[in-house]
Amino acid sequence: MDINVTGRKMNVGAALTSHVEERLETIADKYFSRTIDASTTFVKEAHLTRVDISLHANQGISLQARGEADDPYAAFEDAAEKVEKQLRRYKRRLKNHHHTPHREVAMELARDTIIAPETEDDDGNEQAVNGHDDQPIIIAESKKEIPRVSVGDAVMLMDLADANAFVFRNRKSEALEVVYRRQDGNIGWISPGTAA
Repeated sequence: MDINVTGRKMNVGAALTSHVEERLETIADKYFSRTIDASTTFVKEAHLTRVDISLHANQGISLQARGEADDPYAAFEDAAEKVEKQLRRYKRRLKNHHHTPHREVAMELARDTIIAPETEDDDGNEQAVNGHDDQPIIIAESKKEIPRVSVGDAVMLMDLADANAFVFRNRKSEALEVVYRRQDGNIGWISPGTAA
């Protein structure tokens, strides 16, 4: 597994890097037959250290977690425990994904585009950033995989990615659908179809 350990506003030493690599390898080996890559970023913010972990496994499973503490080791352990807790919660489903051929997650590619926000002039009128009203500035483009899964599995993948929304192709209806986390803590599901 390829593990990238970086630091922003701080130096990540060899001992901390070694600790991160060993811990992430242990977590990944426990739940996945093959993990593609993982990255851990340490950021110094005033007296706290923030750690962001991103782990990508085969079949489109992506995990993200964040931890904060006064000590870099404690911040990393906080984030690593969150990743492990997510994996424990979904262990049975993940095993089914890996060992049952008919449940294999099919993927399709989509374009993920980040665009610049519109600005307002002094009179409160909206202005396009690049001077063209109908074409915003594209900041970045990348490819994202859209899995073909059940609604329950989409919710699981959204939780594992620690995301607020998740786009998927419903295995049953073949439609593109979205699950999202509502402000009240419940999960919303947007499914195209006939209105009642």
